[in-house]
Amino acid sequence: MRMSPRAKAAAAAGGVILAAAGIFFLLVNRKDIPIVGGLIEDPAICPLTGREPKKEKLAERPGVAVKIENASVAYPLAGLDKAEIVYEEPVEGGATRFMAFYHCTDAAKAGPVRSARLVDPAVMTPITRILAFSGANRIVLDGLDEAEVVQIEENTSGGALQRIPREGLSFEHTLYADTAALRRVGRKGYDEPPPEDLFEFGDLEKRGKRARTITINFGGSGTATYEWSGQEWLRAEGGVPFEIEGVGPLGVDNVLIEEHVVNFSKTITDVTGNPSVEIADATGNGRAVLFRDGRAIAGTWTRESVESKVVFETKSGDEMVFSPGSIWVHLVPSDAGEVKGSFSYDA
Repeated sequence: MRMSPRAKAAAAAGGVILAAAGIFFLLVNRKDIPIVGGLIEDPAICPLTGREPKKEKLAERPGVAVKIENASVAYPLAGLDKAEIVYEEPVEGGATRFMAFYHCTDAAKAGPVRSARLVDPAVMTPITRILAFSGANRIVLDGLDEAEVVQIEENTSGGALQRIPREGLSFEHTLYADTAALRRVGRKGYDEPPPEDLFEFGDLEKRGKRARTITINFGGSGTATYEWSGQEWLRAEGGVPFEIEGVGPLGVDNVLIEEHVVNFSKTITDVTGNPSVEIADATGNGRAVLFRDGRAIAGTWTRESVESKVVFETKSGDEMVFSPGSIWVHLVPSDAGEVKGSFSYDA
């Protein structure tokens, strides 16, 4: 059967459309084919959360670390809801202190900011070398110098650390950080973004044990708890919801326990004479448990050197997979040291 010129034109047009559609679908499923002078690339991912940044350039900037106190007298604390990763460290008297990291995120007010500790370089250097804190003794300062940490204190912050008076609270509980301003100061000495392979993020394939409540003790009289809400882990201190200024109760996507050998310091004490505590095994290996999606995944942490990242593996030897979102890491004293902590969880 012969086709009219009009039919031929229609058929040709249809063929062009089909060919174009075929090319489109090929390109959608191929990431190595150039289109319009470029390549289809994977979207930028924030390495501390596994999430896409609001703007791609945020993933290219350095992270900053801020030392924040954890004392009930200073509650509610500020800015921890914006942190991508928070490490909770044991300090003297069974208390703890936070090291909060901001990379793709920022907090206009984070604090109160308090002093640095001897373990800080080991905790922070896989992520960043910019640290904001309020004071430290000579031994700690020497450790920060040796690790080439860019140190930002109140008198060197260019206004990135400021005093905000709080009625009824003494001077040491009034220093707060603006993390974007800290980054502008700190990147003059360090401008590298966090490595992309610090954590593995994705869906939970191996379910692990059911967990609904986590209880953590760092060797003192107080306890921190987390309860699974069905969407996130809600933190409490001594049974009281842990609230963030202007936000309300804190919710966390991942809770990670790292057990460490913790001893009393022979050289560092606080103003009342209580010995500080020191983590004896910043490298090596120990027990680790990841809590995500209402489940507990047991395994180990391993670190070959202070310069290398911490590797988290399940009991079967697979890499632990974190839920995209915030991570709170708790450096809990094991039974092997002078300071003895504990943790448990219930279904």
